[in-house]
Amino acid sequence: MMNIISTIFWKDLRETLRDKRNLMRMFFLPFFLIPMMGHFFLEFVDNHADKLDKKILEYTIIGDQFLPELAKMYADETSFHRVDVPEEKLTEAIRKKTINFALKIPENAKQQLGKREGINVTFMYYQSAPSHGIIKERGTAPLSAYSQKQRDWQLTFLGVVGANAQSKLLDPVTFDVVNTASDRERIGHNLGTILAYPLLIICFMGCAFTAVELATGEREKGTLEILVMLPIPRTYIILAKYLVVLVLGLLYSTLSMVSISTWLFAEGMNSTEAFKSVLTQIGVGDIFLVWLMLVPVNALFAAVLLAISTYAKSYREANALGGFANFLVVITATAIFMPGVNLTWLWSMVPVSNVGLVIRELIKGTLTNYLMIGSIFATTIVIGTAALLFSVALFRRESVIFRN
Repeated sequence: MMNIISTIFWKDLRETLRDKRNLMRMFFLPFFLIPMMGHFFLEFVDNHADKLDKKILEYTIIGDQFLPELAKMYADETSFHRVDVPEEKLTEAIRKKTINFALKIPENAKQQLGKREGINVTFMYYQSAPSHGIIKERGTAPLSAYSQKQRDWQLTFLGVVGANAQSKLLDPVTFDVVNTASDRERIGHNLGTILAYPLLIICFMGCAFTAVELATGEREKGTLEILVMLPIPRTYIILAKYLVVLVLGLLYSTLSMVSISTWLFAEGMNSTEAFKSVLTQIGVGDIFLVWLMLVPVNALFAAVLLAISTYAKSYREANALGGFANFLVVITATAIFMPGVNLTWLWSMVPVSNVGLVIRELIKGTLTNYLMIGSIFATTIVIGTAALLFSVALFRRESVIFRN
C-alpha cells in the first residue's frame, strides 16, 4: 500500500514542480510580491495621512461680522484659505468639494456672549468615509479654542481665577483610567488578526494551485485515464494526490508565513517602543504553534479542493467552484474581525474561523486552554474525511473518470 501511494505521490510531485508557473507562484509571491505590496501599502497610507494633515482647506464663513474675533482666528490659520460662497449654495459647494467646510454664525452671537449665554455655530462639512473626519477635526480646532477662551473669560468674570480653580469647577469629579491589559494583549489582538487573515487566504491559494491540476488537469490531458487503468485501488490514487496537495499547500503557506513574519518584524523595528517590545515577547514556541495551526487548515482545504477538482468536468468549472469555495473561506475568515468574537468551544468547531482565532490568541499570549486545538483538529478530520470519501466515490464511477 505505502509503496503504491509513495510512487504516485512522487510522480505527481515531480510533475507539479516541473511546471515553471507553479514554481513562480510558490516562490515569487511569498518572497517578493507580498513584502513589496505590504511595504508600498504602508508607505501609501503614511503619505496619504501626511497629505491630509498638510492639505490647505478651503472654507467659508457666513456671518463673520457677528464674531470678528473668531473669523480672525480662522484667517490666521496658514493651512486654511477662505473662499466666499453664497449661503444658499453652501451645501452644493461642499458636496462638489469647492470648499471643505463652512461656518454659519448667528446674528445675535456677540450679544448672547455678552450676556454670558451660549450660542450655536453651525459647522458644515462632508464625510462619507472615515478619512474625511480629519476635515472636521482640523476645521473645528479654532472653534474649540475660541469656545474655551470665552469659557475662561466668563469664569474669570464670576470670580473663578486660575486654571486650577476653573478646572475643578468644570470637572468636579476626575478619574484615572487604568487598562490592566498588557501591551502584548492590546497590540497583539490587532497584530494577530492582521497576520491570521492573509495566512488563511494564502493556505487556500496554495492548495488550489495544485488540486485543480492533479484531477481536472490530468483528465483534460488524458493521463488520468491511463492511471486508473492500472491495477491500483483508486483509493490509493486519491490519497497520493491528496498528500501532494497537502504538502505543496503547506510548503507554500510556510514560505508565506516566513516572508510575512520577516516583513512585519522589519517594519516593526521602525515603529513605537511598545510595538517593538511586543515583537520581542513573541517566542519561538508561539511561532511554532502558529505554524502548527496551518496544518489542519491546509489539510481541510486540500481535501475540499481535491473533491471539487474531481467533481468538475473542466478547468473552467473547477475554477468556478473553487471561486465559490474561496468566497466561503473569505466569509468565515472575516469573522475574526467581528467585535465580540473570541475563541470559545463553539467557535473552535467553526472551520477556518477557529484557526484564525487561535492564531490571534497565540500572538496575544492569552491562549490558556490548549484542548481547543484538539477540537480544531477533530473538526478538520471530520470534514476532511468526508471530502476524501466523496472524492473516492467519484473516482470509482467510470462516468466521472471517462467523461468528455
